[in-house]
Amino acid sequence: MHPGEVLGIGGMIGAGRTELIEGLLGLRPSEAQRVRLKGRDIEQRSVRSLMDAGLVYLTEDRKGKGLLLEEKLGPNLTLQALDAVNPREILDARGERSRLEQAVATYDIRVRTLRLEAGKLSGGNQQKLLLAKVMLADPAVVVIDEPTRGIDIGNKSQIYEFIDAMVRAGKACIVISSEMAELVGLADRVLVMRAGQIVKELRGAEINEENVVYAATTACRTNDGEDRHERGDDNTRTG
Repeated sequence: MHPGEVLGIGGMIGAGRTELIEGLLGLRPSEAQRVRLKGRDIEQRSVRSLMDAGLVYLTEDRKGKGLLLEEKLGPNLTLQALDAVNPREILDARGERSRLEQAVATYDIRVRTLRLEAGKLSGGNQQKLLLAKVMLADPAVVVIDEPTRGIDIGNKSQIYEFIDAMVRAGKACIVISSEMAELVGLADRVLVMRAGQIVKELRGAEINEENVVYAATTACRTNDGEDRHERGDDNTRTG
């Protein structure tokens, strides 16, 4: 990855996209030998150590893993960055509200009141709150899994604008998406996965729906040089 780049990860359902990233992040068992960020190796891989090093992850499961639906907006926003919000180890309610007001304005989170529970937001506004939450850590690299799943077209356009502004500001963004048009429209480079392996890298004019689908569904070459057809695990629901 490079500053100012959007790296797309594509493939069919069951290709292993989410599993790859969660393995690198330490969220599931992985054979990954090394993760290097900004020139140094991350020895103890976890969401916390990677966030401290400058990498954050926006999960595809915003309701199950991303947000506390029965909790109010303020704690949802600041929970991942408590040290920055409360440097004296005492909850700073005024500081939390100030950051929430700023996030609501910056990410256009539509709310009637700031005291609303996160579960009462629309899907699009939940996604914008989750984006504001991970961006509060001021990361260098942002990983977004299915950035616009289950949200309306208006909020989709806004999410795309936020990603564009993010990379224009010099951050790097990894986008995992099952929507081909989304990858084509956002990515500077696309890694196509199939049956748990990266089988193709596409750049520039090579990035189009036909090439992504072809790489994701066509036989790939094994290490012994034989061509084979591979099928993703039909029981695997995540990408």
